[in-house]
Amino acid sequence: MSDISLYLDQDNELKFNVAIEGSRLGSPKYRLVFEGGNFSYAFNGRALGGGDVSFTIPKMKNILKEGNYQADLEVVVDDRFFTPLSFNAGFEESVKVTAEAFTRPMAKKPVVSATIMTSKPTPSPAPIAEHAGNSRVARSPQKKLVLDENYAGEINGRKVTVDEIRALIKNWG
Repeated sequence: MSDISLYLDQDNELKFNVAIEGSRLGSPKYRLVFEGGNFSYAFNGRALGGGDVSFTIPKMKNILKEGNYQADLEVVVDDRFFTPLSFNAGFEESVKVTAEAFTRPMAKKPVVSATIMTSKPTPSPAPIAEHAGNSRVARSPQKKLVLDENYAGEINGRKVTVDEIRALIKNWG
């Protein structure tokens, strides 16, 4: 568990109160150092007055990975080096978005095929007379179909031609 949490994808500001005591106080310099396996990053601090020191840690997203790092506050006064504070700093992203790609087999496209069947027109049957009591009822003859080379059939009472079917198939895919 870390003592301080910092964001990798945002600037961070850390403030410390540092008390320096002694008879001869020079001009102190402040550094904040983050250390990992084979690296260390140091950031200079600025005195705000009243013993307060501020450090601005820039975005470290492309430099550090998420995790905990050893951190030391270093103070250099004249020729003397002090480490008054050590802590663990945990770096994490403020918002993390992940996406996973997956493949899905594509649905097979429907295949349409048509064949032209030619037939000879059949003669209409003669009207059939039925006896219903005393009256004669004549059934009307069926509609005579006139076929030509381009005739394919009827859909909802509309004549459909072979050329129209070919155009539909051509424009399908």
